[in-house]
Amino acid sequence: MKQILVVLDDSAAALRAAQLAIDLAAALGSGLTLVTVVEDHVLDARLRAAAIPEAAERRLQGATTMLSRMTARAVLHGLRTHQQILSGPGVERVLAAAAECAADLIVIGQDPSPVNVPHLLEFTDRPVLVVPGD
Repeated sequence: MKQILVVLDDSAAALRAAQLAIDLAAALGSGLTLVTVVEDHVLDARLRAAAIPEAAERRLQGATTMLSRMTARAVLHGLRTHQQILSGPGVERVLAAAAECAADLIVIGQDPSPVNVPHLLEFTDRPVLVVPGD
């Protein structure tokens, strides 16, 4: 297994998935790609309508911080990493990222947002490890 892609959000399951992916990549000598999907055009429009214009910027800052922290953990294990913030339909963007990095495995928490796990499982052509919530 040469490359593992892990999908992150701020849920406990996603953070457990990231740690599991880091441990697995370290054990196998794999590369690790960390991705998160931050832009949801419908949600952004609703937040702007509710007079919360800075919400999208805060989401981006949170995603950047989360990716940086997980990358730092991976580097401590001697892993080569790549991180990417994705925008658009979650499943489509994750599948495109997996194809782009030639991921041999996708690791994802059970309830990430805005990536729908059942849809990811339906449309992917590669193995997916789903890490449960609690």
